[in-house]
Amino acid sequence: MNKKKYRRGESLSKTLKAISEIKDRVPKIIFRAQNLVVTLRSKSQLKRWIDLYPKGTYTINY
Repeated sequence: MNKKKYRRGESLSKTLKAISEIKDRVPKIIFRAQNLVVTLRSKSQLKRWIDLYPKGTYTINY
């Protein structure tokens, strides 16, 4: 991202660092349904998505 004109350089750099860390993590559970891809962290979240989209598929990475 390009730097902005205002004086938020420090908070912008922290935000960009946090976003890059999130993008670099491997998601634990990937749920796919119709035109939808969702990354999940727990099996309780997975259960909710399966209730919503029963024909969806998922993969679990460890």
